[in-house]
Amino acid sequence: MRISLRRDPGRQTGAAGFSLLELLVSVTIITLLMAIVFQFLGANQQRYRSQQLMGEVTQGGRSTFEVMTQELNQAGYNPPFTSNKTVGGGSATNPGAPLVNLPVSGGSPATKGVFYGTRLVIGNTCTGSPATCNQEEVLVNADTSYGTTALTTTSVPVVITNPHSPNEPVFTRNYPYPDGIIYDNRTAGTGLAVADNKLQFFGDIMDTGDLYYGEYRLQCAGSTLGSYIDACTGTCTQGPFYLTRIVTKLANSSTGVFQIPASKAAALDGATVSPLVGNVQGTCPALPGTSAPANWLVFTAPDETAAGGTTPVNAAIIYGASASYVQPVLNPDGTPAIWFKMNTYGAMDTTTTPPTPYYQSFVLDVIVTLTIQQSQRDPETGTYRIQRLQTHIVPKNINNALAVAQNGGSLYLPLTPLDPTTGNHLPLP
Repeated sequence: MRISLRRDPGRQTGAAGFSLLELLVSVTIITLLMAIVFQFLGANQQRYRSQQLMGEVTQGGRSTFEVMTQELNQAGYNPPFTSNKTVGGGSATNPGAPLVNLPVSGGSPATKGVFYGTRLVIGNTCTGSPATCNQEEVLVNADTSYGTTALTTTSVPVVITNPHSPNEPVFTRNYPYPDGIIYDNRTAGTGLAVADNKLQFFGDIMDTGDLYYGEYRLQCAGSTLGSYIDACTGTCTQGPFYLTRIVTKLANSSTGVFQIPASKAAALDGATVSPLVGNVQGTCPALPGTSAPANWLVFTAPDETAAGGTTPVNAAIIYGASASYVQPVLNPDGTPAIWFKMNTYGAMDTTTTPPTPYYQSFVLDVIVTLTIQQSQRDPETGTYRIQRLQTHIVPKNINNALAVAQNGGSLYLPLTPLDPTTGNHLPLP
């Protein structure tokens, strides 16, 4: 028998492998694919971070506008009606000559929610036949010409006509303050709108029966922590600016009654000056020359309700100086960062003989436009991107005060709060 040792050409002795060339091609393809994937992931990460930075700007601006809208809508709020007070004391209170300190009971303190300018309805006792009622409406008086003007925790200075016995009801009947937003810097001109770097306001902001005073200001950071320099003054002439806020209670810390605190920074409720939003971009425009008109026009705003469809926005004028203008911070497009529109309403004071005319001004619209820069460079562009945010606030209490005035109630609107210890009205020094 013969055994063949020839190899079958159709049979293989082992599994086939990759050649070096095939391996190199595979690695190259995988590397290219991974590079594309990582580039895509990196681009998405940069885009996400870019959107996150812009979202932080948007969220910060929106949060700021929400706070401003809430507080400015409360500006001028005066607790309208309180009925849980009574005449205090142990004996009848008779008409004074001409001012008496009417004792009041109810509440802690008893005069909480009562301020200079508050209207009180006292008594409802009726006697005799036909009945004679002693109810009357009086004004909590801070006129120093009357002599005593002490508003304490248990008594209020008023001029009364009728005698009142203890436990007779005392009702408060308040109207909103027409000047809940203060613009003391405007002393001349007939402009329809005013541009400034601050908003000052007061009212029962917290709806607690207490008056608060607040400010929003465009400022630069100071040399020490917590100190700020007003925008467009001294060395603070170029952004970025901060929009800062302070709210402080208008009360005496020892008695709890209305009194202007000695220092805005030393707030009685623990509030301090703090930044709401930073990196606000803007410039301070050049001041007009000595031959500037009474109104320094800084912007013409579109307004469909005004004649010609525009509203002239004039720079504020520093109180007591007829030609010392406030340089309003302007956005890159020329619009003021803070400006507001006013309505001046005239009426007659019928308490004088003959009646005399007087005027009241109301801030009816507040427009805040901020150009805010990102805190870090944008990962996609390598630059600091900016975003423009705007809000339009219509203070409801001040508009309500205008409605009262237009319906014949001008004389019932309370005056700006007054500190009897100094005789000064708001704004604070």
